[in-house]
Amino acid sequence: MKVKDLPYQSFPTIFSSIDSFTKNAITAYFDTYKRLPDWLSDLGEIHSSIKPPGWRKFYRVDEETGISVRGEADAIFELNDGAYLIADYKTSKYNPERTYAFEAYEVQLNAYAWIAESAGLSPVNKLVLIFMEPNSSREFAENSDSLSSQGLNLGFVAKIVPVKRHPENLIPPLLKKVRLVSEMKMPPAPRGRCRECRNLDTLIVRIATGIN
Repeated sequence: MKVKDLPYQSFPTIFSSIDSFTKNAITAYFDTYKRLPDWLSDLGEIHSSIKPPGWRKFYRVDEETGISVRGEADAIFELNDGAYLIADYKTSKYNPERTYAFEAYEVQLNAYAWIAESAGLSPVNKLVLIFMEPNSSREFAENSDSLSSQGLNLGFVAKIVPVKRHPENLIPPLLKKVRLVSEMKMPPAPRGRCRECRNLDTLIVRIATGIN
């Protein structure tokens, strides 16, 4: 999802650069060969690659709550059967035990599907996470391919993780909760593992007391 920069939220520039490189490389490959790389063949038979709309244009307003949901998908593909697939690239190793992160990704991709289907990209039948896992093994490091004339070559291995598609059952109920919280006079108590809640509380105190 696309949000404005927050003082307690950071996204290291290096990951942003890798994310941009991944999208550009895969898009360029498809434009040249009219197919995806072999290591993405499990995505199915792809008919065409669609340039994802920017977050200013890719949005949907929930009729019941009046909340506008915006985002910018990493990749949208039309399948040979006329359905659509939405993918999101993650520059990290896939860890199935990180259920909290996966739940957030599930909401993210289903929100994209919820928006896309209202914008004419329907039906969205597949949602996938594509983890670009750094190949930092000792074996690769000792291989001559890990070095170039300009420096180091860090390879990435793709891992495809399917995500359950249920936008209509997932997104509207969440938006009702958002509306409920927004109308509270006091915010609800944070969960114990919510780091950003603690950081926001600290920021509010600093602003109120004038502490830098």
